[in-house]
Amino acid sequence: MTYTMFVVLVPISLLIVALFVWKWFRDRDDRRDPVNIKVLRGAGDGIREKLQQHSDSFDSALILSILLGPIVYITWANRWMSASGLTLSDYGWGWFDFSLLAMGSAALIGSFIRLIKHASAARKYRQGLAAELATAQCLNQVMVEGGLVFHDFPCDGFNIDHVVIGQSAVFAVETKSRLKPGKGGKDSARVSYDGTKLVFPSHVETKPLEQSRRQAEWLAKFLASGVGETVRVVPYLALPGWFVENKVPRPGVLVGNPRNPMFMVRDGFGPSLGEAMKCRIAHVLSERYPAKSG
Repeated sequence: MTYTMFVVLVPISLLIVALFVWKWFRDRDDRRDPVNIKVLRGAGDGIREKLQQHSDSFDSALILSILLGPIVYITWANRWMSASGLTLSDYGWGWFDFSLLAMGSAALIGSFIRLIKHASAARKYRQGLAAELATAQCLNQVMVEGGLVFHDFPCDGFNIDHVVIGQSAVFAVETKSRLKPGKGGKDSARVSYDGTKLVFPSHVETKPLEQSRRQAEWLAKFLASGVGETVRVVPYLALPGWFVENKVPRPGVLVGNPRNPMFMVRDGFGPSLGEAMKCRIAHVLSERYPAKSG
């Protein structure tokens, strides 16, 4: 094997082996997707899928275009060196060669780290998207009884996944996707909630509760400044696919599976908002969304 072929094959081989090792470790994670709600297709889903396919094809063509030149050159150089009878021992290594090798090795390691980082992030976002879509579909049921639903509501530097205008309160809904253990039956899908912490089968969390509370406080201030009156905002943490065992009757942050959200359009959270106030709140929320450009 000539020097040029060695330079080409070794980095590619190392990258492929590293990716297979990472995939092997990832596949050993036997945790299950918690979302067990059948999500209906939305408007434009077919077009979005085709756009994604074309985007993936464009990326592949772009990568091939970038790599084609170096691959052709290296192949030509390898043939030229073989015809000339040159071997690796005929090549004298200098400081430039060692520097180039070091930079190439660092770039290879950096590329692998970025691949793993973005692949892991993409997997996490796919799980989050599935949970949000399932929650959104469940929440849309409240519109049958006069509720109003806003999705992906823009705030100051963050978004609230869903905002529901109910009968007597506004609900700031935060959705979280947490993988279930691979085995364990019904108990493996149970989370205990005592008003201060979420006890999952494998760990305990408090940050989602704090996030939900902060978002509800922000929304309450925003609505009060918009409608000129105090509006009751209830924080609600949605955990699709999980059975939530509530230990307290009415905690500061409500937590539950979003399958049955009809309690939001029932009495029980104070005086009724009234149709006029609902319309004012809906107008303030609608005006917050940015206008589409182009």
